Amino acid sequence: MEALLAISADRAVTPLKVLDDGVTAVDFDDFYRAEYAPMVRLARGLVDTSECAEEIAQDAFAKVFERWHRLDSPGGYLRTAVVNGARSELRKREVRRRVGLNHPPQAPAERDYLVDALDRLPPKRKTALVLRFYAGLSEREVAETMGVRPGTVKSLVSRGLAELREVIER
Repeated sequence: MEALLAISADRAVTPLKVLDDGVTAVDFDDFYRAEYAPMVRLARGLVDTSECAEEIAQDAFAKVFERWHRLDSPGGYLRTAVVNGARSELRKREVRRRVGLNHPPQAPAERDYLVDALDRLPPKRKTALVLRFYAGLSEREVAETMGVRPGTVKSLVSRGLAELREVIER
């Protein structure tokens, strides 16, 4: 199926719906509207600020848009792009922390104490918990997104929840 592009008056490029053997393709605008809030919420669970989460989600949508006509599962590709974008941001922060280029502290009104507790977990456990409970993915979908086996996801979620309970009880 080949996607056609339309350029509107404001120079935005959007895929049009194309019929191919009676099947209608979902256009990117509908996909974006349906998935934007869940992807920002997913990114917000992985990083600590809303602004950064929105940037990560936007970058992920840009990657999906570039490959829109070739993707069999745009939702799965989008989730993976969001998780990888968050991992990349966290790696950059770690490097900045090591060399002393920290960002100013977050404003107290913006703090999310659950996200603060999640930040204390190892990255893989945090990612598994956020995908499982923030994004509402099944164990199989989490495994596909993280590139691990479903049994590993079960272990990461179980250990992550136990560790999260300890962090919260302190």
